[in-house]
Amino acid sequence: MEALSPRDANAQRLPRVHELKTKAAAQVKSTKDKEHPPPPPNNVVEPPSSDRKDGVVYQVGKLLGKGGFAICYEGKAAGASKRVALKIVKSKMPTKMEQKFQTELQIHSKMRHQNIVQFHRAFTFENCTYLVLELCPNGSLMDMVKRRKGLTEAEVRFYTVQIAGAIKYMHAKGIIHRDLKMGNIFLDKYMNAKIGDFGLAALLLTGKDMQVMRRTTLCGTPNYIAPEILEKGKKGHDHMVDIWSLGIIVFAMLTSKPPFQSSTTDEIYRRARDRDYEWPSPETSSKYISQEAKDLVATMLQDADKRPDPDTIVAHPFFTSGYMPLASDINYKLREVAPENPAFYEPLNSQAQSLNLRNVQEMCRECGVGQWSESQLVFRNIWREMAEEEQNGLTPVIPLAEGVVYRPFDEVKNEQKLQARLAAQKMEKQSSQGLDKTYESRNAKESESRSSTESTQSQKVTSGLLRAPPQSFAAQQRAQHRPTTTGLSRSKTVTEPATRTVSLRPRPGRETTPAPSQPSSEEATPVSRMSTRSLRSQLAATRSKAISASEENAPAPRRSASMREKRQEERLSLFSPSEYQEEVPGTQPDVVLERLQKLQAELERALNARTMALVSSRDKTPSPPHIVVKWVDYTNKFGLGYVLNDGSVGCILRSIPSPEGPNPGMLPPACLLVHDAERHCMRKDDPNYSARHQIVPMKEGIYFYENNGESGITRVRVAPENFLVPMNSDGTVGKLSAGRDIYDHRKRERIVLWKKFANYMIAYGREMDNNSLTQSQRSATSAGETGEAEPAIRVPTITDFTAAPSDVVTFYQRFGDVGCWMFADGHMQFNFPDHTKIVLDSAGVWCHFWHLPKDAARRLEETGSLAESALDDRAVLSYPLQTLLNFAKPTSGGSSATTGSAGSGTNSRRRPVIPEELREIPAANQFRKKIEFVRDVVREWNANGGLGNSDLSRERRLRWTGVRETKGVPIPAKHVWVTIGARGGDERLAAMVDPRRPGVIGEDVDERRRER
Repeated sequence: MEALSPRDANAQRLPRVHELKTKAAAQVKSTKDKEHPPPPPNNVVEPPSSDRKDGVVYQVGKLLGKGGFAICYEGKAAGASKRVALKIVKSKMPTKMEQKFQTELQIHSKMRHQNIVQFHRAFTFENCTYLVLELCPNGSLMDMVKRRKGLTEAEVRFYTVQIAGAIKYMHAKGIIHRDLKMGNIFLDKYMNAKIGDFGLAALLLTGKDMQVMRRTTLCGTPNYIAPEILEKGKKGHDHMVDIWSLGIIVFAMLTSKPPFQSSTTDEIYRRARDRDYEWPSPETSSKYISQEAKDLVATMLQDADKRPDPDTIVAHPFFTSGYMPLASDINYKLREVAPENPAFYEPLNSQAQSLNLRNVQEMCRECGVGQWSESQLVFRNIWREMAEEEQNGLTPVIPLAEGVVYRPFDEVKNEQKLQARLAAQKMEKQSSQGLDKTYESRNAKESESRSSTESTQSQKVTSGLLRAPPQSFAAQQRAQHRPTTTGLSRSKTVTEPATRTVSLRPRPGRETTPAPSQPSSEEATPVSRMSTRSLRSQLAATRSKAISASEENAPAPRRSASMREKRQEERLSLFSPSEYQEEVPGTQPDVVLERLQKLQAELERALNARTMALVSSRDKTPSPPHIVVKWVDYTNKFGLGYVLNDGSVGCILRSIPSPEGPNPGMLPPACLLVHDAERHCMRKDDPNYSARHQIVPMKEGIYFYENNGESGITRVRVAPENFLVPMNSDGTVGKLSAGRDIYDHRKRERIVLWKKFANYMIAYGREMDNNSLTQSQRSATSAGETGEAEPAIRVPTITDFTAAPSDVVTFYQRFGDVGCWMFADGHMQFNFPDHTKIVLDSAGVWCHFWHLPKDAARRLEETGSLAESALDDRAVLSYPLQTLLNFAKPTSGGSSATTGSAGSGTNSRRRPVIPEELREIPAANQFRKKIEFVRDVVREWNANGGLGNSDLSRERRLRWTGVRETKGVPIPAKHVWVTIGARGGDERLAAMVDPRRPGVIGEDVDERRRER
């Protein structure tokens, strides 16, 4: 007020003391109200409840973000592998905030849609209220758009359909979100959009005249607020404000900023009222935005009564005018960089249009929106569910009292129904027993007495089992003097089915076995809480059961009885239940299978293409990823050790028996990687190196990975000090201790095994491309400098804990004398016996080909011999796979300016011009034949239902019949077929093969005799 009133206007009147105190107190109170809660402790305790009798302890992880009044951390229940998000607010809040928070809990807990963040439960701990929510580890849509400076139109189609499906669902349930913005749209581990933060959501009630009762509260974020919200006190607003916000989101996804963004809030509001916005012009931006996209946004930024509903939105021509991505096209890499798949940019031809239309239709069906949605579901309005919740005394009281756990009402109701059903069954059983006794008795009085007793007992049983258990929410509410009822009210309205949370995008081309028509109550209860992807895993498990049942009547050539018996043994673990285990994204077998199916399609497409790929002038050739440069195969006992091109040393270990502990069994396949380990091992004789006596370098943590079958791979970080080798008082090196417990002991056993692999590879490595150390490193090592020289190649460190690491091998397979490595991020390496290697990215779009010189490759094919100098002259070609397959063909018109898709001049797409001296290299090295072999490998995996599931029968065993050395090599040579980390279990077979006739498998080798 001082800025608006002259100081001397009230100069004669001094402010009273109580006025100053009141004003100061109000300011302090306002500041405190907006303070975030303190960071949570390492362990957060959820009190006991009816479904968790002993409560839960959450191990708190990293900070995910902060909001207006809340903070959010990652968490995991002790002993579980599933991670959740813990949204934390102060329990003490103003009365108005309490009402809003109560509404948020009631609304969010009743949302059941695949594109809405799942609410699990809420409770109070140490003066803070914790909301346990579905974890979306890839951040928000706003983060992605900011990093990328806008998305492609294909990605905008993908996310707009998902958001529109969620909006349709919310509106059908009678809910307006009122704060839709990119910051409130989160990305799950599969990069699907999920709407969250229902703090401003409101009920859209209906009056007796069936007209919508409009809201009049001013709320929302300025850049996303619809004009009718600004007209407070007039007509009010309804669900169409969410459609306006969707229009703003689509504009922002395309351009990276909202259309009405200005320096002041008033200017934003003015521009919104006047629809004053402009699209980037070709002169100021290199990004091309189609007219269809502009028209779509314009339809949503209209007056409320003219805006389309979600079904109409997804029917707009924008969604069929360009590529609609598949599930496998959208991965975590898109948070940082634009898609590499050319389909995102190229215009659709007539054949692609029909296929793309099916993609759009399938996407709409999965999200429950549009004219292609198979069933028009009618959902029960949330206000009815809230009323029923109130009748049962389950409405949350804010602040939640200590010891109270608020859970979704449908879960509690299902629990009570199950209890009632069990009570009825028990009463029926007792009644039938009593009836038998009545017929046996000949005394009418005894019969009457018994009947009376049974009646009394049955009443007690019924009321006892229908009454909420001691730790139920209703009992706890009664402790707070809240009115409650003893049973569930009957309703003729059908509640929303739990199976609404269906698989987000089913794998193409694979049939799923339908679930049984009458599942047991034990199976039906948890489905309502299952995430969309975990439900997919359950369907896959059902399918696996059906497949295994059918296999009983069919021959199984690749799995012996002993292998099946081993898989039935108890599976143990390297990890203690108290250790924080991280799920490695994208390693679940079903997800890997989806990726492989997409990879097969891309390999087929590239092999069938007859021209080089179009490449944008702005595209950068990706650097070669991590590759294996040395390895030692000891899969007949333990596994495989390897050295990467950055000097990291790892091993992938097969399932190994563990006799230790109270329950001996099989430890699942495991992986281990130590960064900078090659240099560490080579400095073991350097007196100036402080860690020369240690097994591992003491620089950074070591990750252990464990294959958990259908659940995917988890990892645990262990500090290097855990493997510290002590020095004795006489200066000699001590021994590594056994460890604190059985889990620590198992890790130490694997570290010792890793050390043996590392020492062997450093001394007798199978292969090494060039030198792993640069000249500066060798100089530092040989000169014995004090300290440590920095490697020229930066040792990779894990900076993004939501992304799969690119430097750890999680799967290995050998096809005779061809080796295959798959890394956790999906990129693959194939090593062929002519000393060439092919490395493909996870999508199969980019390829790095390590090849022999053209003349050396042709000489090898003609004579079967390879000069030693040819190995030193190997080089790498890095191009799109389609380009490498058509390397010898000139570009269209013989010019490098052949234009690809439409766009501005600065973003033209063209085919590369290949230097004349390089054109014949792929053909000389049999590149196409090698890609066909890779295609056959992937095709067989897909046909058999999983990674590594190859047919190992002698007749069908895959083998490379191309070029290899035949002079100066053993004849015959032992060839091995083996897997580590295969979905169907691992097996190893060996046979003698004449390299001059590689297509003929000779005598089998019985390796078991050697093991004995």
